[in-house]
Amino acid sequence: MNKEINGLIVSKILYKELNKYLLKKDIIPKVVDISIGNDFGGQMYAKMKEEKITSNTLIDFVSVHFDSMQIEELEDYIISINQDPTITGLMIQLPLPDNLRSEERRLLDMIDPKIDVDGLTSLSAGKLSVGDISLVPCTPLGIETLLKVYDVSLEGRKVAIINRSNIVGKSLAQLMLRNNATPIICHSKTKNLSKVTSDCDIVVVALNKQEFITADYIKDGSVVIDVGVHKNKEGKTVGDIEFDEVYKKASLITPSIGAVGPMTICMLAYNAAKSVYGKEIDNLLEEGIMKAKELIKTKK
Repeated sequence: MNKEINGLIVSKILYKELNKYLLKKDIIPKVVDISIGNDFGGQMYAKMKEEKITSNTLIDFVSVHFDSMQIEELEDYIISINQDPTITGLMIQLPLPDNLRSEERRLLDMIDPKIDVDGLTSLSAGKLSVGDISLVPCTPLGIETLLKVYDVSLEGRKVAIINRSNIVGKSLAQLMLRNNATPIICHSKTKNLSKVTSDCDIVVVALNKQEFITADYIKDGSVVIDVGVHKNKEGKTVGDIEFDEVYKKASLITPSIGAVGPMTICMLAYNAAKSVYGKEIDNLLEEGIMKAKELIKTKK
């Protein structure tokens, strides 16, 4: 039995369903993605988002890069996009450069929540925390979707989330709560981390530490989701988990490429559509999950 979770197959099905939906609509979403500075990882991700969304969907996705920007310039740019009726989505690539980083929260909160396709404004986070699901950060939404497709039962299950960021950990914990799971957020100050994680049914790792999580951190039969992506000394792409070791103990596991990454970008496309068409997109996603689930069953 193949234990690997395949986000490429799932995203392909979901893109197809989204395009069929958009073909029937009068408005095609337009998203502007702002990146600033020379962060290599951020620039690569920005290019990947544009490439994948424009090649897989009808969405007009525009990646705008600035080598540098003063805070007043960025403020004016955000305001101009908020006021542009042709633009239905806005996102800012993180991390911001040093001269803007201390103002990150305030700058994100300048984005009109209606076009906050990354789900990172305080209003979006607040709605999620009280169960009013609007635009949800894409990586947590992608993880939740993969778990649904692979028929992973969440109700009553303990879920260790090794990350406490707004982008991943906190939002994912809220999604797990809405599925009646018991999330446990872990971080760099968590004592006896392996004792905590090895008692959990599902472990989500977003440590940004190359191959840190070994088999000792995982109990037999658990589901392991790896968000990390690194290049090791041999130039091979690896994650935050020691894949070969953990694979032996897990019932399902994500590889470092081809799982969480593709789903994050796919969920961005769904958020872009949701910024225009609202809760209709939630229903569309559920329909896509059911179709993906049937296909995955035939491949097991």
